Amino acid sequence: MFMCLQNEACSAILRASVQISNGLTETSADGASLAFDKKYGIMFCAYMPGPQGHYGESRGKIALSYFPASQPTNIRFLTIATGEDVYCQNILGLGEGRVRVFYEKNSRAEGDHKTFFKDYDYLADTLSQEETVMLQKENGEVVPLCQSEQYAYLDKHGLSGRIHRCTEQISFGSHTIFTHSDGYTYGAITSYVAEPILYRSKDNLKTLEFFAVCPFPAQYEMDYKFVGDTIHAVFRTEKDLGSVHYIYSCDMGKTWAEPLAFENSIQCRPRIINYKDSFLISYNYYNGDTKNRPEIQQGRTSVKLVYGEALEEVQDLYSKCGIVNVAVIDILNDVYFAYSTSELALEFQNGNPKVRGKDAIRYIKLGDLSPQKGA
Repeated sequence: MFMCLQNEACSAILRASVQISNGLTETSADGASLAFDKKYGIMFCAYMPGPQGHYGESRGKIALSYFPASQPTNIRFLTIATGEDVYCQNILGLGEGRVRVFYEKNSRAEGDHKTFFKDYDYLADTLSQEETVMLQKENGEVVPLCQSEQYAYLDKHGLSGRIHRCTEQISFGSHTIFTHSDGYTYGAITSYVAEPILYRSKDNLKTLEFFAVCPFPAQYEMDYKFVGDTIHAVFRTEKDLGSVHYIYSCDMGKTWAEPLAFENSIQCRPRIINYKDSFLISYNYYNGDTKNRPEIQQGRTSVKLVYGEALEEVQDLYSKCGIVNVAVIDILNDVYFAYSTSELALEFQNGNPKVRGKDAIRYIKLGDLSPQKGA
């Protein structure tokens, strides 16, 4: 039996969370991505902050916070990149106190949007020069990763008849990068509504190679992990299309089972991590019991965590301040997670477009969520 918490207990857990965005200079923040350095016990969080007095969608800065995983109040902050339209951050731990932070530029401009990265060395307190993420095509040519290459790969693999609404960013940041035992680093890209492309890399994502397509359109987000030789994945669709789907492939993405929809709600950021010889899925969603449903998408109030192929619920956490864009990580079988709050979104009805409500990044330890614990 799994342990499921009622709202009262959930609220107590979330009240113990710690803000890990810079509240002294930032009044909004979005899109936490986590990486943990096992050697030094340091947690890194890449995110998109908004400046003081600004509550719009954050597209002008990529920041990094870092702290001992067990002492999140002992925190430091670093600016990775700034610009009129930098967006869609992601993070990869390199070990030895180093992380690689990815981001996109000009995501709302017409034409191709490239992805860039910088490395931060925690021990030396140094930030590297910006580099461009490259793509090795099937013919061996190496080119910058961009939307036109994304379209071309989808077209080549029989999806040219679909309408790919990839009008903005590549959404390189809407999945959790991970390194597998085969030596590859894996991830996925999608766009506003497009079939997710799975990629891998031998050089920590300096150069990618596409190796598979999940042939079902996802809205922004798709995440996957390996358990044995099977790819287990989750992706988001639009509401009334199922919203959260689980899917798997037993042949490295050549063929896929039919998606299984297991939530139909305003939701986002489905995540999947390897956990206790299986996998743990998390996603945030709108809890209808609040009787407060803002029109803007950021009005999400709860997060569910489900375990294994049976999709059994582990926890269902509710917060009156909202829970948006969840990131989950496992450290020695203890689950940690970070999220954006959305208190302003819940205070404003009818979708005030100037108030997106992603107020802060918060971080908390949930502990051991294994089946052996709890009643």
